[in-house]
Amino acid sequence: MRFLFVIQLIAFLITLNILLLNPIQDALADGLFEENLPPASVGDREASLYTKISPQILTSDSKKNAFFELRLFDAKTDETIQHVSYFITVEKDGKLLMRDLFHSHQGNLKLKITPSNSKTVNVFGSTEPFLGGWTSETGDITINGPLLLEGGLYHFSIEIFGIDYDRNIFKPENAPRFDSWLSVGDLYRDDLIDKGKKYNVTVISYYDRIQDFKYNPNESNMSWIMPFNWDLERIQKNNIFVHEEIKLPKTFTKFSEANSFKALVNGNPLVGRSIALDPFTEEKNFIVHLLLNKADIIKIAQKLNNTNDKIMTFNLSPAEQKLVETTSEVVSDRGGILVQFTWMDKIISNQDTNLQLRFSDALSTKEINGDIKYDIIVYDKSGNKIVTKLDLIAQNATDSQVIKFPSKGIYQMELNIKGITYPDSTTPDETRNGIARGTVVVS
Repeated sequence: MRFLFVIQLIAFLITLNILLLNPIQDALADGLFEENLPPASVGDREASLYTKISPQILTSDSKKNAFFELRLFDAKTDETIQHVSYFITVEKDGKLLMRDLFHSHQGNLKLKITPSNSKTVNVFGSTEPFLGGWTSETGDITINGPLLLEGGLYHFSIEIFGIDYDRNIFKPENAPRFDSWLSVGDLYRDDLIDKGKKYNVTVISYYDRIQDFKYNPNESNMSWIMPFNWDLERIQKNNIFVHEEIKLPKTFTKFSEANSFKALVNGNPLVGRSIALDPFTEEKNFIVHLLLNKADIIKIAQKLNNTNDKIMTFNLSPAEQKLVETTSEVVSDRGGILVQFTWMDKIISNQDTNLQLRFSDALSTKEINGDIKYDIIVYDKSGNKIVTKLDLIAQNATDSQVIKFPSKGIYQMELNIKGITYPDSTTPDETRNGIARGTVVVS
């Protein structure tokens, strides 16, 4: 925000021409904290842009280590493109937070952010001589301003002014532009009072900030709201993923011993893969994940009388105990990967059982065109690992594995997704990593 008049004029004209002449690259998702954006033509190369915002969960302590990271790279070779000039615009809730030009000789750019309530952004660095972009010897630049003050959805618009060497400036019609929507999770802690006892609860929203949390002990119901734009046209155009994580102490048996939950989003029930239970990750806590992909959100938006509403409402309470069934599909807690299970045989104890797996994109509901690296871990009811299979590869996003369960009972299966390798790429994309959880009933 400190260009000389001539530089301001150049930047304005370039930006204007880019907007008019160059198509915007679609963001991968609305509701993730990092992503690889679809490639754009850069000379004789196809270049992708990696973006990451940190912290993933915003707390008073994590603000001290906040940053926004970019890397422009050759989509085929994964080689970082050097001497990149990034013109970055940051917005949240329609409000402009920052607009400035940065240059990285190495290609990687890391903006270390010190959040402040100031109305302007202060940048600490030197400037390169050709466009006046902020730069440093390491590619790390510190900025102070009204960024990452709170959790929520941030819009990053990145225009590439030049690459390869400092004086190489794109013609406006050849300059790529990327749009990235990244979320900073919000953490809420409270104490619930139920039958005279106090229980601590933690709610993490990986999409936007939590508001108006309440607990009704008579109905055993907790509720909260989150900012959300229900405009159906917007939802249909973007890949969206909403993840809410609720942690409760295992001593709160009303919740921790329940095998079924009633979860509502704007009054609409969530079922199946949209609710994942995790009793094993933390020794003292029972965790419930609410997972909504694009298809789920579209269905709810179509039922709403007014899609101009700006909030998403949540209700969660234990439901009547029901007969536990083997899960047929699960969604990863991060990265938005849908995994479909097909058991080719009846699941009987102490016998080999063939499991077919198919991985797809839970955000867009499209099949994944790539090889998936993953682990399988199976837990018994006591949390003991009875099956561990590491570094498996689902070629073309499908795989088959043989599982043997030692005895009758209910087991929890976890799939740890560790990377996706796309055609013509040798380096796996790890921005979609996450854990998908499901239940297996063995007779």
